Amino acid sequence: MKVAYLIRAHHAPKLLERVVRRLAGPDVGVFLHISRSAEDPVYDEMVSRLQDVEGVHWLPRRRCRYGGFSLVEATLAGLDAIAEVDPLPRHTLLLSGQDYPLRSRTEIDAFLERAGERSFVHHGAIPSAGWRHERGGLDRVQRMYFERFRYKTRLLRVPFVTRRFPKGLRPYGGSAFWALAPEAVAYVERFVRENPNVVRFFRHTLIPDELFFQTVLLNSPLRETIVNEELHYVDWSGHTIHPATLGLEDLEPMLASGKLFARKFDPAETQVLDRLDEAAQAVERA
Repeated sequence: MKVAYLIRAHHAPKLLERVVRRLAGPDVGVFLHISRSAEDPVYDEMVSRLQDVEGVHWLPRRRCRYGGFSLVEATLAGLDAIAEVDPLPRHTLLLSGQDYPLRSRTEIDAFLERAGERSFVHHGAIPSAGWRHERGGLDRVQRMYFERFRYKTRLLRVPFVTRRFPKGLRPYGGSAFWALAPEAVAYVERFVRENPNVVRFFRHTLIPDELFFQTVLLNSPLRETIVNEELHYVDWSGHTIHPATLGLEDLEPMLASGKLFARKFDPAETQVLDRLDEAAQAVERA
């Protein structure tokens, strides 16, 4: 297996099928985590749509909530499964179920082959002047949050409580989506086993999937192999906590961006996906 895709999804079976079929191929493994927030008929439809695709692995399901440590747990469960592959894939990429490739399989494979032992993790030290809110990101790690699924609110913050960051580590944050070389996957696996106190700390941070992997890897001996680059095209022009939904009007800037993937897409807006498929097919035929 040369490339492993770890995809977290919770809805939109048709879009998930389309993404997986675009990515699947020889020497590719697709590891799917479907949140338990997806009702059983939705999950069953996903399985049915992809049952003929080789290299698809279904991970044990857990309920995930935006902003909570459950997303990190789902990701770590996927890395556990990928770590059992011998040898480890040349790169492991984390995607969401609303992502879509901007490049053909050939182009993606060539990019990752050129990358060699480098990993791609978008990051910045906290506090960051570029972090518009939350005191440059400090509130995410110094305040204490609890994820409670029986409440309608996503996260509960403990008032009047501040915490110190784990000794010897500097906090980093960035995009939740990355591409890791084998050494980085192995390091994260080992770090989690050997540092349960750090894992417990991050369990009560805000949106830890944008913090945990950056902090672990940028404080590691592998930091010089970490490229500060996001492989996704994302439109944050709305200045909200969620990126803009991409459509046909975004086609030209997406394809001109040089990125491998884009997010996020509306499952009902299939025209833009058709055009992206056509562009990839043209490259494959050339």
